Amino acid sequence: MEAVRREIKAFSELMLIAMLVLLLPWPWAFRGLRFVTRFSWMRGVYDQEASRAAAAFGLSAQFEQARLISLHRLVDMADYFLTLKYGQGWMRRYLRVTGDVLPDYRTIQAPLFVTFHYGQGFWALRYFREQGFPLAWLHLPPPTRALLGEKVASWMGRRRIARVSRLCGARAIAVGGSIERMRERLLKAQQPVMAMPDAPLQPGQSRIAVRLLERAAYLPAGTIRMAVQAQVPVIIYSILVDPVSGVRRMHIEGPVIGQTQEALAQTLANHLQAALLADPSAWHMWPWAQSFFVPEAEVVD
Repeated sequence: MEAVRREIKAFSELMLIAMLVLLLPWPWAFRGLRFVTRFSWMRGVYDQEASRAAAAFGLSAQFEQARLISLHRLVDMADYFLTLKYGQGWMRRYLRVTGDVLPDYRTIQAPLFVTFHYGQGFWALRYFREQGFPLAWLHLPPPTRALLGEKVASWMGRRRIARVSRLCGARAIAVGGSIERMRERLLKAQQPVMAMPDAPLQPGQSRIAVRLLERAAYLPAGTIRMAVQAQVPVIIYSILVDPVSGVRRMHIEGPVIGQTQEALAQTLANHLQAALLADPSAWHMWPWAQSFFVPEAEVVD
């Protein structure tokens, strides 16, 4: 019965988001999304767990943390429908880009773009494609046969992956032996690749030590080592929605090249930390945050 309830909630939430986005102009749709986060039934187990985890790391906000986490999650889902409805004109109006200037794609080796499970990424992918960088996205495919209680989420996950590939203009790369495929795309095909190194660490996984939130932490080593060994330029970015205006704000850093793997890992951690301090509610990895802070004895070089 609980599984059926989860399916009904996921479907109802998805239909509500679709109707708001497809039927209303974005400013009104965003107000609608922000309004429904007032209600506890819109905040699932994930939102509550994420809020508690952020508070445990000393990053609870002065306002309702769970409500903001829910807002970021809903807008992330809304982007699927937004990119079906709107195009370049919408992006020019609602996307603000700060930080380093993106290099001309004709003057740089195919770079590795690095971002995090933070905020909302669809419009960044479209922006980079229009700047001459069709990204091959490294991702974890959802299960093809989901259990009852996860079927709607799995179905939507597959739709999102297909949509990302169309926005990027490049075939995605599924995890599992993906480092060599990333190297081939970057060096042989001269195609930019995008990776997110803040996926939860697995037991025995190779990792690199960093400082994050004033703690000893670890990031997965594979992608970072590949970039350093192949001397691939790295462009780091983060993007999220302004919880008041609905405008997207993207910050770009790089290209970074010539660093050691330890220095590059710390550069990535510094970017993530700055984003977390600016808006902790936008990080989708809070329920798994402890996996980045593992005991030293468990580290595998």
